[in-house]
Amino acid sequence: MGSPRGNSYEVSTFAVVMPPIGKSVSLSSFELNAENGELGSEGQMNMRVFGIIVLLFCCAFSTDIYSEPSQSTSQEFQTRALFNLAVQKSQVLKLGKSRLETKSAFVTYTNEFFAGKTHALKVQFFTQPIVEEARARLLRDDNHEISRGGYAALVLFLDERNQIWQANLTYVIPGTTIVRTVASNREELTKYFSDYHFDQNRLRLKSKGSYNTQPDSKEEILTLSWYTDLNIPVFDKIKK
Repeated sequence: MGSPRGNSYEVSTFAVVMPPIGKSVSLSSFELNAENGELGSEGQMNMRVFGIIVLLFCCAFSTDIYSEPSQSTSQEFQTRALFNLAVQKSQVLKLGKSRLETKSAFVTYTNEFFAGKTHALKVQFFTQPIVEEARARLLRDDNHEISRGGYAALVLFLDERNQIWQANLTYVIPGTTIVRTVASNREELTKYFSDYHFDQNRLRLKSKGSYNTQPDSKEEILTLSWYTDLNIPVFDKIKK
């Protein structure tokens, strides 16, 4: 039938002659030539039809194997999160309300901030599923393609015990980009990020909160809120 190669099966091809239209074929009977012990014409026809069935089965089996890695990758990073922005006053941001409903998240353990002086978890949320190609690009720090249409990111700065000491939220939609520190003191961290666990391999984070400017601010008045509930793998990108 073929030999295994990677995650698929290589199937040998052969010439097939279809039976004449109107000719019925029984796969259960094979006619032997009494004189030389060879298959008769009807037996040969039955074998050809049987070969077609085997070929179609192998092709279908191979397709299933190829599709599994993509499905597995997508499910591994599947998680839903909500982000809302309401801008009442601003000289820079567009006024009004907007919303991001994301379907996937990708987490890296990194020291790319503060000139490498602190470690952090960068959690990026996307509106599209993360398939194998997108995963490879994200590992190269390339989120250009998957972030089209908008994305959000939580950066959790960690101390030497991997506990959060500051959280920043980035919210991006076409025409609007906003970055704010949403938690930096013990009260805020306890309120918004108490349901958190990081073991160097996976991140579990359930967080719901909102950032509000002072109502008497002369520059801007806005509310940025979020809801996340995830348990996904973490990729180590610490630069030695």
